[in-house]
Amino acid sequence: MGDIGRSAEQVKDNTMHALDTTGLSDRVFDVFAATAKRGYLFLCNMKTNVSRWSRRAMADFDMPGEYMYDAGAIWEKRVHPDDLAMYQESIKRIFDGTSMSQNLMYRAKNTEGKYVMCSCESAVFKSKDGEIDYFAGTITNYGIMDEVDNVTHLSSKSAFLERLEEMTEEDRSTTVMMLVIDKLSSINTLYGYRFGDEVLRFFGAELQKIVGERGTVYHMDTSMYGVCMHDMDRAQTKLLYEAIRAMAYRGFDIGDKHVTCRVLGSAAIFGNAHGETDRITANLGYAIGQSMTIYHGDIVFYNMEKHKHEFGDRDMIGTIYQQIMTDFSGFSLYYQPIVDARNNRIIGAEALIRWQDDKYGFVSPDRFIPFIEQNACIFELGNWVIWQALQDETEIRRIIPDFIINVNIAAPQLERPDFHYEVLNALHDTGYPPQNLCLELTERCRELDTDFLRGEIEFFRSNGIRVAMDDFGTGNASLQLILELPLDEIKIDRSFVQNIQNHPMNQIIVSAIADGARTIHADICIEGIEDQALELYLQQYHPTYYQGYYYSKPVAKGDFLSLISS
Repeated sequence: MGDIGRSAEQVKDNTMHALDTTGLSDRVFDVFAATAKRGYLFLCNMKTNVSRWSRRAMADFDMPGEYMYDAGAIWEKRVHPDDLAMYQESIKRIFDGTSMSQNLMYRAKNTEGKYVMCSCESAVFKSKDGEIDYFAGTITNYGIMDEVDNVTHLSSKSAFLERLEEMTEEDRSTTVMMLVIDKLSSINTLYGYRFGDEVLRFFGAELQKIVGERGTVYHMDTSMYGVCMHDMDRAQTKLLYEAIRAMAYRGFDIGDKHVTCRVLGSAAIFGNAHGETDRITANLGYAIGQSMTIYHGDIVFYNMEKHKHEFGDRDMIGTIYQQIMTDFSGFSLYYQPIVDARNNRIIGAEALIRWQDDKYGFVSPDRFIPFIEQNACIFELGNWVIWQALQDETEIRRIIPDFIINVNIAAPQLERPDFHYEVLNALHDTGYPPQNLCLELTERCRELDTDFLRGEIEFFRSNGIRVAMDDFGTGNASLQLILELPLDEIKIDRSFVQNIQNHPMNQIIVSAIADGARTIHADICIEGIEDQALELYLQQYHPTYYQGYYYSKPVAKGDFLSLISS
């Protein structure tokens, strides 16, 4: 693959010298190279230091040719600077004979100038007389979206978006449907993620049977599916959905287990809708939430042709979704301080999402957070919030070394199997201490299966991360839940402390929550402190922390730095 010992001046120009391709022209290489969807085969003759690479590497990474002299020196120019030393050391061990194989992950710059995650699995081969003669392997490009989903074997989300883009250009009646298996996390908790994947596969296969030749089924994301069809009116689409719903309700057998599930659905019917792809997917995602929270699983239609919508500003929703899926350009984080109840010293802050746009101005979170939490894009936005908060707080910790940042976590994030990786990876890459991160579980997290929730909390705590229950006392909350979950902190909702001096029932509730928190040795944070009189009154409940406008409203990072500096 390359001669690490050569300087750049010694590397031969691949375009000026004839290369000795001995042992590299086998047609078997062509077959495997052509069938590897996102992988690049390479084969290096270590005697001549000439390598052969898959032709697609030329297009995807701007490699100079299929046959290259000292390909390692060429490839390493594309390796991310932070990964280069690791890469060079691995190659050196191959070529000096101290290692016979390589299994390495690193970032490489593609033709577009973007770094994508790659993995390389390779091995050294010896001749009959025991001499090392070939080095071969596969580089996998994780920046390429597969057209086929590897869990369900249906067409993937990227294929769905590509097909939807094509359909919006057609002058023909088109129907797009989105479906979600509700509370898949309960199945994962009972039987494990492998069984959950079997449910996804089986449901997808049954779904394709019902849809038949009317359209194509896609596996979108976790428990979400998409269906693209032509010439289906509202009545026909509703009948199709009811057949799907009945299939899920009847259930199916997987091994010795019978599985039933609830389905949520949304649909859009349109003709020519040029440039509307993002808006269509955004509104369908929001309508899925309406199917769950308002319509009890009935399908919710979004009529593109008549431009009717029951769930917010269509243009604004489309803009939000597009920014989440591209560069998060309209989003920012504000920080509200959390103070030590003993001395009012700022010890941390809650990171709060904000959105501003040239067209819509500053938009209240109450207008867009409900949409985001019902859409699959919550995972991407949630990951961005974690990364951004940890990066911002690295600067803040120069002033307050023990500073704790609280980040809100929505139920769909927690249900994603790869959420663990995203959190730990963000901590690793930013160098932020895990003990200084607190994940606040929002209200809908309390609707998740208790055993599943306990397992998630235990995982994060085992990695040194604090976990808090946000807005406790509202929605689906009970004192029993406090006793069953290994929480680090309970946050008492502001609605219980507003004018608490004149509401005996609220006094009883706050006292009971505080007692329950102390029973499990959890910290208590009371939100909604508006003035000193309220702060002094609440001291009788022995809180650990306070939060509210009395100390500061949520402010941008620059203003927060000024606040803690003063």
